[in-house]
Amino acid sequence: MTKIIAILFVLGQFQVAVETSTGYFVGTYPDTEIGVTQFQRDIRTALGAETGRFYPCIAYDGPNRDLLSSPLAEKIRLVGRIQTGLRDPGIADPPWIVRQDRMKAFLEKHPKQKPDAKLVEQICLSLLPPYYKQIYPAKSDMREFYRATE
Repeated sequence: MTKIIAILFVLGQFQVAVETSTGYFVGTYPDTEIGVTQFQRDIRTALGAETGRFYPCIAYDGPNRDLLSSPLAEKIRLVGRIQTGLRDPGIADPPWIVRQDRMKAFLEKHPKQKPDAKLVEQICLSLLPPYYKQIYPAKSDMREFYRATE
């Protein structure tokens, strides 16, 4: 299991894919407060019995101003600031964002693939060292963004 929560933002919505011990959870939600709330409920259910840390990885293809006004991105940024004690905006570690040029380069090498959340997972894994779970281990005081408001 990869332990990656892959998120692809597109046109006011986001698609999520995460591998669980029973298969993939995949969902598409509007990038609104209601969509984020529904996503959090669904991801908690999907990952409720899973152990270990999950690593959000986000890809976005569009104007940065749209991402800056995204309710899901704001939720992730806010939790990142709380986890790290930072007061300034920005996404803390994890999650990480796949830049548009990296997504484009990956798609050029894999022209038959279509952009979706499972592709984001592949891109994220291609950019990480194989021992990423050891570099970024789970900590007892860590709250992941989808578990932050439980």
